[in-house]
Amino acid sequence: MEVTIRDLPPERWPEAGAMAGRAFWTEDYMRPLGEKPIELYATVQDVYLGMEIGTEGSVTLGAFAGNHIVGLACITPADACFFCGMDPDAEPDGDNPIARYFHEIDLAIRRLHVELPPHANIGPVAVEPTLQHRGIGRKLVEASFARAAGDHPPTVSLDCHPRLLPFYESLGFRPIARVTDPWGFEIVGLRREPEPA
Repeated sequence: MEVTIRDLPPERWPEAGAMAGRAFWTEDYMRPLGEKPIELYATVQDVYLGMEIGTEGSVTLGAFAGNHIVGLACITPADACFFCGMDPDAEPDGDNPIARYFHEIDLAIRRLHVELPPHANIGPVAVEPTLQHRGIGRKLVEASFARAAGDHPPTVSLDCHPRLLPFYESLGFRPIARVTDPWGFEIVGLRREPEPA
């Protein structure tokens, strides 16, 4: 069966969010969210199911096997980068420790973006864990870059775990900086320039 990439309808987000939660819950940077595996899994599921998609100008692409979602990638245009729009002095909403945790990670990622020219951003990118290493992520990133580059921003950014750096470099992205979040996890910032218009 061929995997196709197309816009993810907003009403399909619960299925896509659950898939993203499965893809990310075992990542080392998620460990601070729960001591026991079931607690951690449930917390990460809640995070991705509660994620807002479809903010103004953004697009979420889905990788579909038939009608089943097997991957996703979010794209924000040059004038709507979430990280660049953050107030570095603002506190997270409320006393929610999970919101505080992600706020601190987002501030670390923001440091990767502040020196960039206006840019589109890709992320998160997730593939169903049982289907990874089959080219789905590559198809998603290629389609996401083509979509982001279609508006001719000066550059397209993406942030990743260091172990994914060779994968993104093979797709034409180059590392520009690294930051360490408050819990000691490293994040790599990458960029790729679109072809001139």
